[in-house]
Amino acid sequence: MDAFGVIFLIAMIGFIGYKVVKFHEECERDRERQREHEEKMRKIREAQLEWMRREEERKKSPAYQAQLLREQEQARRRREEAQRREAEQKRQEELKRRQELKAKFHYITLGGNNAAYRYDYYPKNRYPYVDSEAESNRRTVWNFKDGARSIGVNILSDFLEGNYSREQMGNLAICVIPASTSYKNETRYKDMCEQVAAKYPIKNGFGFIEIIYDRSDSRESKSSNTIANLSFSNAVYGKDVILFDDVTTRGTSFIQVANELKKKGARSVYGVFIGRTVGF
Repeated sequence: MDAFGVIFLIAMIGFIGYKVVKFHEECERDRERQREHEEKMRKIREAQLEWMRREEERKKSPAYQAQLLREQEQARRRREEAQRREAEQKRQEELKRRQELKAKFHYITLGGNNAAYRYDYYPKNRYPYVDSEAESNRRTVWNFKDGARSIGVNILSDFLEGNYSREQMGNLAICVIPASTSYKNETRYKDMCEQVAAKYPIKNGFGFIEIIYDRSDSRESKSSNTIANLSFSNAVYGKDVILFDDVTTRGTSFIQVANELKKKGARSVYGVFIGRTVGF
């Protein structure tokens, strides 16, 4: 090996030795950093454990327990207040809704009994020409007479919800002033009473008044006795009766039926009508 080769070999050995020394130094620094990190984490864990120990001791102290009870009481009061406000809001909304429904009706007295009707009714023979609203109301009455029972259900629903809470409905019974014939009576009223009684906690009193025999229409009859063909059940005893009819004019039929129901023990009778004839 010549001199140049010897010099190159010595240089390579020196370089490799230098790299080995540097590698060991870097490994030692890594180990030192790891030891420092582990020491730091150990102190953090110790600090956490110490905090938890002190927190447990604090929670056991009378002052903490008293504060906890105060906070729980405040939270309970806040929940109750929120519930109270929500209940009051719902009550006000329900009151407003009931007032709006109640305002749809006109309230009168017939023979000492309270009564309500929805529309002013203008008979075609006396008022051939009326405005569009009156004509619409008139056709509503006609449609009901022809069997559109949903009209009666809606009228009664609005009246009941506008004037009674469900708790107040418990003693109510829905009855009707019978039509002139059994056929007309069932067509107009039977299903209507069933639907209303199914919708609200009231008694279906359709059968409280029965037709013994058919009669001519009261508008064509000269007799002032409109209940001669009717039979009244004692099942009405103690009930507050909602007595329904499509139209009232002078209230004669309503008053006679209401008086007979009271004779059978009805506690009160409240008339509800789709319309009241104008001009009487």
